[in-house]
Amino acid sequence: MTLLSELWDTTRMRLLVEIDRHGSLSAAAQAVGIGQPSASQHVRTLETAAGQRLVERNGRGSRLTEGGRVLATHAAQALATLAAGEQELSALAGLQTGTIHLGASTAPGSYLLPDTLGCFRRDYPDVDVEIEIAASGEILRRLLAGRIELAIVGIDKADERIALEPFLADEIVGVAKPGLLETKKGTLAPEALTELTLLCREPDSSSRGYVEREMREIGVQPARVWELGSTEAVKRAAREGLGVAFLSSYAVAEEIERAELDAFRLQGRPRLTRDFQIARLASRPLSPAESAFIATLTRCCAKQATYAQACIAHDPRPSRSAAA
Repeated sequence: MTLLSELWDTTRMRLLVEIDRHGSLSAAAQAVGIGQPSASQHVRTLETAAGQRLVERNGRGSRLTEGGRVLATHAAQALATLAAGEQELSALAGLQTGTIHLGASTAPGSYLLPDTLGCFRRDYPDVDVEIEIAASGEILRRLLAGRIELAIVGIDKADERIALEPFLADEIVGVAKPGLLETKKGTLAPEALTELTLLCREPDSSSRGYVEREMREIGVQPARVWELGSTEAVKRAAREGLGVAFLSSYAVAEEIERAELDAFRLQGRPRLTRDFQIARLASRPLSPAESAFIATLTRCCAKQATYAQACIAHDPRPSRSAAA
């Protein structure tokens, strides 16, 4: 009987990973650089050795079975380890090359990464960065599945297979259309939320998780909860006066500075803070390129932190309706 370990090569490893990523055997074959007949033969060879189906085909494409996903996860981790080894060799030779497969949750991905990428590209022009942005929960699932190798998320705990390293503090602040709320020195009585609509992100969002935990602790239930699919949608709804939202200070700093949104905190409650974390598989060391990226990220984000803190510090103020 032929063992799977005797059949593994990088082509077959990559093929399973790409099938999981694209949901199509033909697209996976193209990504790997082989023809579809060859890809089908590789799958049959692996299935024979595994003694079970690894890929299911239907009219919409192909998807991995549970067994296929198990193998794809290990294949992705093996490929990542090989890539890290190649980058370490390049570092020994005085080169900075390679590709960073990065995932980020919405707030850091949209409001911190663009500036960081500009700094990183100037310092390391030969390193490519491939980025996926989604809610924190989805990013961590992709990390475990091997779709990405490094992640930036706003959570405080994760699966035991994931190592977390905090790199930047964030405050989740309340925001509303100017004049909508009666605040006192930039604070809102928590019971006022019972008469308001809470605008929030999808359930996988880490900021929503923090806000829901806060609501439970203070025993407050908003009058209505409207779930929107993105931070930008939440901000737009808040600017229209449709409700209040609690978002990352980095996501709302510019709107606060332009007086498009007023910021507030909850009266009698500690500030709602969290850390943005760098996440990776605990079993996998950082590559030289990833270490350089993290150093750049930490350096660039310090400036953005100063800007966001200044905007929040200047805002929490009596509402315009109260001042009028």
